[in-house]
Amino acid sequence: MSDQPMVSIADAISAIPSPFPPISLIKHYKGTTLNQPGRIVDISPVSATIQASQRVTFHVLLGLIHLRTSAFPGAISATIRPIDYGEGTFYLSDLSYAGWRDRRTDRVQPKCPIYIDIRYYRKVYRACMEDISYEGMGILVNRDIDPGNRLRPGVKLSLEFRLAPEHLITNLRGMIVYRKNEGQYLIKYGLQILPKTEQKKFIQSYIFQRSDEIRKELEQDYIRICDPCRVEDQYF
Repeated sequence: MSDQPMVSIADAISAIPSPFPPISLIKHYKGTTLNQPGRIVDISPVSATIQASQRVTFHVLLGLIHLRTSAFPGAISATIRPIDYGEGTFYLSDLSYAGWRDRRTDRVQPKCPIYIDIRYYRKVYRACMEDISYEGMGILVNRDIDPGNRLRPGVKLSLEFRLAPEHLITNLRGMIVYRKNEGQYLIKYGLQILPKTEQKKFIQSYIFQRSDEIRKELEQDYIRICDPCRVEDQYF
């Protein structure tokens, strides 16, 4: 994740040696982190042209991406615009430089909505899971469910939800780490969770399976983009 800018983008780019060193392209997609190698074709404080080495995930790198290299400790953030899907080249604009902290644990977004019962004292609140790791969770709630602002950072909770038909997790301890508005009607909470041994095993298994599923979805999306339409797929 990136922090506030530490130096100018011009200073960061001037620190990149010539010839350009290998780079890592980092994109957060459906909660999980995609990290693939690439190379700089051309770069300036205004824009850059990059070539990715892995075509399968290239097409999802639309929007914000982070570029990292051993030349500096932080990351260049930029907006991606594809140039050539076949060659894996794309154009970066809106470049900025910021500090960087790697995510400590893998996380994923559920494929289908997962609803959570949050118990705080004698009241039950209903939330929807946005993403999950074995150390934390992002949840979304309607702003109307907590008019008294009882759910705030530092509050300890008990959580219950079902990760799969056979994986019901009950009495999972959690604590609110942050709260922020998401649009006009929703609030996002970041939770720290403290799963017991059996709960942690279920959560890690779900994260592994979902992460593998996300990558397979990317492969299928790539095939659909790159393969020409077959006659049997056309409708007249």
